[in-house]
Amino acid sequence: MALLPIGPQYDPQLLLNSQPVIITVIDPLTHKVIFQNQTSQNKFGDISNLTCHEKIAGYATPCAFCKMPEAVESGKPTASEVPLPNDEYLLVQWAQVQTSNGQTHVVETITDITAIKRQQSEAEGLVKKLSNTNRDLMQANQLLRDQSIRDSLTGLFNHSHFQETLVQLCALALRAMRPLSLLFIDLDNFKQINDAYGHTMGDQVLRELGWLLDDLTQRVEHVRHALVLSNDGLVTGASVDLRREDAEHLAAVSSGLTMGCAPTRPWVL
Repeated sequence: MALLPIGPQYDPQLLLNSQPVIITVIDPLTHKVIFQNQTSQNKFGDISNLTCHEKIAGYATPCAFCKMPEAVESGKPTASEVPLPNDEYLLVQWAQVQTSNGQTHVVETITDITAIKRQQSEAEGLVKKLSNTNRDLMQANQLLRDQSIRDSLTGLFNHSHFQETLVQLCALALRAMRPLSLLFIDLDNFKQINDAYGHTMGDQVLRELGWLLDDLTQRVEHVRHALVLSNDGLVTGASVDLRREDAEHLAAVSSGLTMGCAPTRPWVL
């Protein structure tokens, strides 16, 4: 039987001393330090046979973030991210290891992850900034869309949007075989309001009227409005159903109101 070739042999302590992370072997029963690699000694000095929590963390009792007992109990590695007062972070990890004479020790490694945490924080800040920018852009786009389809005085949908919506509603009414009504509203003697109280008051009258009409209302030639009603809207057939308080409010802000209704059943045409 051929013998397997023997690979390179290493001194375990030299391997541990070559690592840039802090490596400390601890007795979990006493919390005393059994071994330190060179990086640990450079950081804390020689703390052999001294308690880890006192010499490494400066606490009289085991650290609150310490998960060494869990590592011993579960036999699986455990870890904690430890924030420091100067906005620095350490990653502390524990792993159970058996000695040649059957004792249980724990290997504790400490890694400075400050740079990684700062990069994460910067990335989260950029994501939040991008999210806010996207939200602002969506709001700006919605505002531009509203401005393109609404009348600047009353805030009602403008003529072009009215025409597009009318075509769509006619198609829907035809498909569903439901009645569709077109209601025109004319403010009587509107010129007298402008002459008597000024155009500012006349504009206010138009705004008040707009607030009483549905979103599909269309302002035409300053003194006329049009309203399309489908399915179970305000107009069914040839009947007009305005609320009493709406009619009273219209009477208070205008000199009169004339309405014309044109109901139709598109599938009959």
